[in-house]
Amino acid sequence: MESTAIYRKPKKRIAAVLGLFIQPAAMLYVARPGWAAVYLALGVIIALCNLFLLRGRELAGGLILLLFAVICAIHAYRLARDYRDLLRRPWYSRWYGLVGIVAAFAALMFAARAFLFEPFRFVAGSMAPTIEPRAQLIVRKWGYGNYGTYGIRLMTTGMSAEVRRGDIVVFEYPEDTSMSYAKRVVGLPGDRISYYNKRLKINDEEVQVRRIADYVHKDRATRSLQYMERLGDHEYPILIDPDAPAALPFVKAFPYKERCAYAAEGLSCRVPEGHYFVLGDNRDDSADSRIWGFVPAINIIGKVQFILQ
Repeated sequence: MESTAIYRKPKKRIAAVLGLFIQPAAMLYVARPGWAAVYLALGVIIALCNLFLLRGRELAGGLILLLFAVICAIHAYRLARDYRDLLRRPWYSRWYGLVGIVAAFAALMFAARAFLFEPFRFVAGSMAPTIEPRAQLIVRKWGYGNYGTYGIRLMTTGMSAEVRRGDIVVFEYPEDTSMSYAKRVVGLPGDRISYYNKRLKINDEEVQVRRIADYVHKDRATRSLQYMERLGDHEYPILIDPDAPAALPFVKAFPYKERCAYAAEGLSCRVPEGHYFVLGDNRDDSADSRIWGFVPAINIIGKVQFILQ
């Protein structure tokens, strides 16, 4: 006679624990695939709301997630307690089915972050006003040849996506590749970049700017002079402090530094092949290529596609 072990009811404690941490898996464990789909959809909706609607309100978002988890845990506990099905439990409710499904889903999410899109939290003010401190960046990664996530580099390939002047890119900081920076590309390989007296020139042609309304900082009650700058198809605001000195306070040693000439009024550089020159939009409060040098193409992680302030 076949063992009755295969008909064993789901355990209430396991169902509750799964409900707290992996809500769809809890519903699969108690053989309720319809509820698993519902909780998966609700989890996605809550994550999107936290990302788009509750930015800067982490406490509220955390409380919503906790409430969602507790509700699912109670629901899963009751479904396990009231389980009456005498038929063989479906494969997806068995331990091996759950492990396989969770592993496949985790691998899919990991691959999406590594090769397609990845979120980054930007904490600095060097890209204000375009990117405010603590903004969330959604970065498009495919085509840029630097694939990995969570500090794990999976593979590097040649870059197939075009990097244009004016693009905001996320890249591995050349001095410490464990750190990710976001800056605006102003110089392509072979370009001659000059930044004298706070005026940007590319290949001896001055980049046009126009004055707009003052920028009011969100973290302090001060204003900064704000200008609109245009590079190719990109038009974006920049901040310039007329009282800040034009000379750079310090310059680090970096590869190809001999391609740059420094003066009291600023600098000029010839961008080497396979490298890019980047600036922060907050021009007088940004450590960028003026200070620590060029960004190798291999360091570029991807292009900023969305900015969630």
